[in-house]
Amino acid sequence: MTGLALTGFADSSAADRYAAVYDAALAAERFADHSRPGDHWADWAALFRQDPQRPLDANLSIIAGFLQSDDRLLDVGGGAGRVSLALASRVAEVILVEPSAAMREQFNAARAAAGIANARITPDRWPDSSETGDVVHLSDVTYFVRAIAPFIARLHCAAARRVLITVWHPPPGDLDAELHRILYGVAPPRWPGLPELAAVLWEMGLLPQIIPLPATPWWIPETSGGLSEAQATDLAMRRLNQSDNAARQLIANNLDALFDRTAQGLTPRWLTPAREVLLTWETGGIELPEV
Repeated sequence: MTGLALTGFADSSAADRYAAVYDAALAAERFADHSRPGDHWADWAALFRQDPQRPLDANLSIIAGFLQSDDRLLDVGGGAGRVSLALASRVAEVILVEPSAAMREQFNAARAAAGIANARITPDRWPDSSETGDVVHLSDVTYFVRAIAPFIARLHCAAARRVLITVWHPPPGDLDAELHRILYGVAPPRWPGLPELAAVLWEMGLLPQIIPLPATPWWIPETSGGLSEAQATDLAMRRLNQSDNAARQLIANNLDALFDRTAQGLTPRWLTPAREVLLTWETGGIELPEV
């Protein structure tokens, strides 16, 4: 796509609404400011490393269905390669763009352990990277992007054939909104998620397929329940990112408001059911507007 002004969507009303939701969440310290220097994933990177040779789950199988054997798969903000390394055997090459040094270390370790020879990683920060691919993929990245329209425009320009974006609905940080409301009387500002992202895409003239994926979150195993009171309290403490005794006592005093009791144990009633959602479109023949 030639002649595209990547900064030309600043006055977009959907992009402005997206930025306003982002700003409110950032001001409430719902997530770190990823535009600032520093490795925000240093303490979490190991949690995102998975065995590249594991069987594909239902969600990855659907994503794999959009790939061709001769594709160059560009994974933007791909972290430890949880997705792209698992798909490396189905494409000609994997290129992962990841500014986090801790994530790159986990990617390199997973790649080496699995003996994957057709994958490489670059420390670029999107949208400044010049990397391209036949298919561009990103998972759980858009929540942390304020200037979303030029970010999406660069994805579109970098993909010769298709863009694949996955987000959780609601976003990970919003699963605890009811927990906050019950304990503190008010829900925190929400993350920018699927509604805001879809509105920006539509306003840019992109009409993606929006596909709810079947598998439940892999990162909150406690959703299945069967917890003891101590385990239930610990879960709520982790989700609140709290460690003090006052928070623990507040949770203990509200266990019956927060959890359903069954013969098997406690199940969180405040965790909003989440679905991973795929937004995808073919890039060929779609010129984004000059501004």
